[in-house]
Amino acid sequence: MAMKKLIEPKLDCDPHTSWNSSNDGARTKQGEATNVRSLSRATSLLAQVNFSALKIPLTLSLVNQVISSGGNFLLSIYLARTLTLAEFGVYGIGYGLCMLYVGIGNSVILTQMSVNMSTHAKDQKDVYAAKMLNAVFVLGGAILFLTAIGYLISSFIWPDSNRLLSKVCAVAVAAVLFLCNEFFISYAYLRRKESLALVVNGVTMLVLFICLFIEYNAGITPSVENSLFFYALGAAAGAATAYHRSSIRMSQGFQGFVPAVIESWHHGRWALGGVIVTWMQSQTYAYIAMLFLGSVGVGLVNAAKLFISPFSFLLSAIQKITIPRLADLRQTNPSRMMLVSVLLTTGLTILTIIYSLILLSSVNFAASLILGRHDANIEALIGIWCWVLIFQMVRTGGGVLLQVQKKFRILTLLNIPSAIITIALAFLLIRTNGAVGAIWSVVAGEVALSLLIWREIANDKTHQH
Repeated sequence: MAMKKLIEPKLDCDPHTSWNSSNDGARTKQGEATNVRSLSRATSLLAQVNFSALKIPLTLSLVNQVISSGGNFLLSIYLARTLTLAEFGVYGIGYGLCMLYVGIGNSVILTQMSVNMSTHAKDQKDVYAAKMLNAVFVLGGAILFLTAIGYLISSFIWPDSNRLLSKVCAVAVAAVLFLCNEFFISYAYLRRKESLALVVNGVTMLVLFICLFIEYNAGITPSVENSLFFYALGAAAGAATAYHRSSIRMSQGFQGFVPAVIESWHHGRWALGGVIVTWMQSQTYAYIAMLFLGSVGVGLVNAAKLFISPFSFLLSAIQKITIPRLADLRQTNPSRMMLVSVLLTTGLTILTIIYSLILLSSVNFAASLILGRHDANIEALIGIWCWVLIFQMVRTGGGVLLQVQKKFRILTLLNIPSAIITIALAFLLIRTNGAVGAIWSVVAGEVALSLLIWREIANDKTHQH
């Protein structure tokens, strides 16, 4: 990682001994005055943070996240209770691949839209958003085209692979539509239309659960591919509703589309690298566990991960609210931007610790309530996931700040060593400790990345002063 060095002026002569004696008192008073000024400045900046202005957007965002992540959480519980551990493990891997695609689109398109929107004139914001929407469609079309070609070739070469190919198609369709859905949610927050995001997720979950209800009443056995197709149908309905209610039209984004994509790619290529490396760090455990423990082992680890999902609602809600606002502060008040980031990270970490303590104090009851059964060693796995959640909060707060500052290259480079640590430990610990080792490898990676990110932020702040 390329780091700037602080260059200090050198004296042409040795310091006089009297400098260390007669001026000690003066330097002490000067240091005290500096501390007072720093405290006064921090207090002044804190007073400028208008938390009351965030009440309505944050409330809408939390409700939106409860619907979105809460619906996903309920779906995961339903599948954990109705599918075998092996099938639930396969669903987790398929959903993880969907999230990889969404992360790629988010890094190259949506995050760039979030940080660049503030630089466009008010009457050009929807035009710029239309260009990014067209980019989402182009990327999705390419993925579906490649999937169709792969399906035709594979079904011709391996005629008996239809079940596997149907799962692959379900993952591809769901991934593409998830990103379309995510675009309109991001757009809603950027344009301060939090209620639109609420409509998008509400429609998505309504359609999903209507499909599941019909499946249940028809006596159809739940499956991985059906669940993903139902989810994709809900996402398509949510995105179509948002498009109809928004002021964006695809035709607005035709002119100047290529330059906008090139601009997005300029920073997005580094963000893309960061997403891929981060995904490797957060998801590789599942694939290595599949290698050594089979899909049953992956299902057990993912079943334990369900218990930290509820608190993740708050994280996503805070991110969607803060990124566009921090991007605005980057232009007007960088010091205030830093303060808000630190306060949010501290608050989220404290809340995470409280949630973990409450969960662990009633872990046996929670496991029986959520899963309807008692899987071997589930309590220990849940406890380790709580450590992952805590350090994810610490890491995410700093990561958002670096994204807003457009330091995508630095963020990518910081992810590399932590990903290497996670993958190496996953191979080592899963072989010796099984499912427990899989999650401890994730903890180690999150700790390493948190330290690297906040060290970078601290160093950058020192250099600025």
